[in-house]
Formats: sequence, structure tokens, C-alpha cells
Amino acid sequence: MKTYFILFFTLIFAIPGIAQANFETKEISILPNSNLSITGTTNITDFECAFNTLCFKNDSFKVHYSENDNILYFKNSVLPLENINFDCGNRKINKDFHDLLKTEKHPKILLKLKEIDMSRGKDAMVTLTFNIAGIDRDYEFPVEITRDKQLCFDGKLQLNIEDFNLEAPSKIFGLIVIHEEIEINFNLNIQI
Repeated sequence: MKTYFILFFTLIFAIPGIAQANFETKEISILPNSNLSITGTTNITDFECAFNTLCFKNDSFKVHYSENDNILYFKNSVLPLENINFDCGNRKINKDFHDLLKTEKHPKILLKLKEIDMSRGKDAMVTLTFNIAGIDRDYEFPVEITRDKQLCFDGKLQLNIEDFNLEAPSKIFGLIVIHEEIEINFNLNIQI
């Protein structure tokens, strides 16, 4: 009986090692001509906070993936976005944005790539984990992928800040209220 127990545990721990052995690793760069922004609305106006993609200029990121039937599966493939690289066009709005994201305690938004289903042709379905203010939430959304001299991922995702336990600040005694729904827009040009 003891032998079966040891064999069972050996098998359980060996299977993940076998499954992970077929993962490939590639180094990618996000080109400076990429765009990434967060847009939202208040009861008075709209706002946009654009991410400075020039900060990626000298960086590269490793992605670990395996492919099966036009679906790419990823592990440990994370794109960190430093909150300070978002510019909302106004110092006061920038401060409110950083207060909202709890930048002092959580200085980065982490995008954890999980899966890209490319079996749909031009549009792919992406599964991504967003980590905002220390909280993970999974999202699945369509992305247009084009291939020319580089890969281009173009899409948008709507999410609710309350999903991350974030509370939209209200200003001037509650006269200006930020709505909970925000949209993340991206056009990422990637070089492998």
C-alpha cells in the first residue's frame, strides 16, 4: 500500500513537469508606435489616460507558450504597466487616477496572458488576467491580429473598477462623479 501511495505522488508531481516541457520561450518587444489608453466618463465629461509606450523602448519580455489546434496557451507571460507612465493630460486628474489605482501601494497594473484562440480567423479570442491594485480578474475578449512586418494586436475591453474593489472618487462635494465602467483601448505592435 505504501508503494502505491509513493507511486501516486510521484505520478502527480511528474505530470505537470511533462506537460510544461513542451512550452517554448520567445522574447518580444513592444514597439514605441504602440498605443494603450484607459478612457472613462464622469457625469460632466470624458477623460483619457494614455500610457507612454516609449517606456518599452529598451525593454523586452519573455513569453512562454505552447500551441494546440490554433490555440496558444501561456504561462508566466506578464506585461507590467507602471502606473506612473499613464498621463491623463492634467496634473490633478493624474493624481486622482493614481489615488484610484492605489499607486502608492500597487505601482503596477499586471497583464497576465493566459490564452489566445486563433481558430476564428482574423479575430482571435484572448484570455487575460488583469491585476489592478493587487486583485486578479480574468477577462475574455476579441482582438484583431494582423501580421505584416510585425504582429499587431488591436482591441478594447470594458471593465468595471468595482471588480477590483476600487472606489471612484467624487469631486466638489459629489457634483462630479466618475462612472465605474472604463474602457481599455490598445493597439500593440510587437516584434519577435
